[in-house]
Amino acid sequence: MVIESSAAVFFVCLTVLSLVDPHSALTPYGPALVNVWLAGTAWGSLAIRKPFTLGIARTMAPKEVWETPRFYRVNAIITTVWAAAFTVAAVSLTLVLNVSPRATTPVIAIKVLTFVLPAVFTAWYPKRVRRALAR
Repeated sequence: MVIESSAAVFFVCLTVLSLVDPHSALTPYGPALVNVWLAGTAWGSLAIRKPFTLGIARTMAPKEVWETPRFYRVNAIITTVWAAAFTVAAVSLTLVLNVSPRATTPVIAIKVLTFVLPAVFTAWYPKRVRRALAR
């Protein structure tokens, strides 16, 4: 699973940064950095033609569809939506934290919106594709 491996690497890097430079100028931007990393992971997985959602989708889909172009395409689209959401979150959080480092409400709102919207899309889109195929 790409996302789990990427998260592990991120947290190792964050731990090293915390130990090497506990007063780093990056510290206040922690919420944005998480999304920068996730966006990089998502866009990178698309660039190498292995959308990070493939691993998750394979746990829910029958094996016979795993290698089909349609299965890949659905996952590429879902991963693109997540990548865009992570990118929007990273930029928005960076701007908010730069202007007002203690602005908890906007930070929470950004995090919720940029998680819930792609999650809803992820649940809806494959169903839409299946319905269209059934017609």
